Amino acid sequence: MANTPENQRKHARTDSLNLSFFCIDKDDNVMAQGMGRTLNLSETGILLETSVQMTPGQSVDMEIALQNDIIDARGTVAHSKAIDDDHFHTGIEFNHLSHADMEILKTHL
Repeated sequence: MANTPENQRKHARTDSLNLSFFCIDKDDNVMAQGMGRTLNLSETGILLETSVQMTPGQSVDMEIALQNDIIDARGTVAHSKAIDDDHFHTGIEFNHLSHADMEILKTHL
């Protein structure tokens, strides 16, 4: 097998899922919300495509649809970049995912 970035990853990835997100300030107030498309997902984080640019360090609550399951996750924005005038790719590292939601996530990876 060739040594490509895809097979060097520590955790498996899954593709193309939908989610809703809520950008949260330090006092847990919702600053922005919307829908996004998951570009890839692992046990430790998610890469999203959204119409909202997020700020690195910002907290984000997410409801992630995994076929017939929905999991709740909170994470911190690691990076966000414009793809065009209306789309942004944002990497979020999970920092809260319940044990039950982690088990659901693992079954889909």
